[in-house]
Amino acid sequence: MKVFDNHAHANEFSGFGAFEVVKRFRNAGGGGIVFVALLTWSIGGRPGDRDWVVKLYDHTVKNAEVARGVGLVSGAVVGLHPAECVKLLEAGWRAGEVEEFMRWAVDLAARYVEEGRAVGLGEFGRPHWPVDEGVRGLCNRVALYALERARDVGAAVHLHLERGGQATVDSIVELAKRAGIDPARVVMHHIEGALAGYAYAKGLSPSVPVGRRGEFEDALRSGPVFVVESDYLDDRSRPGAVIPPWTLASKLRQYVENGVLSAEDMYKICVENVRRVYGGLLEV
Repeated sequence: MKVFDNHAHANEFSGFGAFEVVKRFRNAGGGGIVFVALLTWSIGGRPGDRDWVVKLYDHTVKNAEVARGVGLVSGAVVGLHPAECVKLLEAGWRAGEVEEFMRWAVDLAARYVEEGRAVGLGEFGRPHWPVDEGVRGLCNRVALYALERARDVGAAVHLHLERGGQATVDSIVELAKRAGIDPARVVMHHIEGALAGYAYAKGLSPSVPVGRRGEFEDALRSGPVFVVESDYLDDRSRPGAVIPPWTLASKLRQYVENGVLSAEDMYKICVENVRRVYGGLLEV
């Protein structure tokens, strides 16, 4: 049974780079991986520079191509992290200017999906750290627009969010309803394991980080209703921040061998639930 990592990053500027990441993942039993865009400055770029956004998206697409080149199922999710909004506001941009720029980035991401270069938009959303209501409102408007454009092009959306319990889930249910998007296409990235069942019952797709102690076990109490992610950063300066994809693969295979996870549950998590998110955009 092959493991699917629903949310990871690769960055040759700060870490191993895509080829080494996917090679190690494949050798550990990985079968599929979704690469998500980093921050513009993670690859040496400048926030607010449209040319650098294009380079960032192309970098993400290339990572997925590298993965497919070694026989993995892979797709790119392109977009701008909410930290980009905060960075621009701190640099003196007006809120309206930031929103216009972020909407442009959403439209560009949607075009990548239309052209077959990406399978989703993201990670848009809200900062996971405390911000004022003005920043939160701006990020919510951008997230809503991302959901609307994902609806238009039949894409998934990875949302970066605060860990605010059921209130966070409920707020995304409302945004998805307003956007008119199939909530199964809305990935709650890095969700608390204990909330996986609640999010799934609301129609969303919870993505559980395996590297956070106890989160996978918490999620499994609601059944195999989620996908899993490493959220690997590929950053040598933050070696213990999250687990690498190859460790995620090893852990899940060990769970099956030790009876923590049945083969049927593994199949649902790594195949059926992935299909639920991406539909025909990924051949899992």
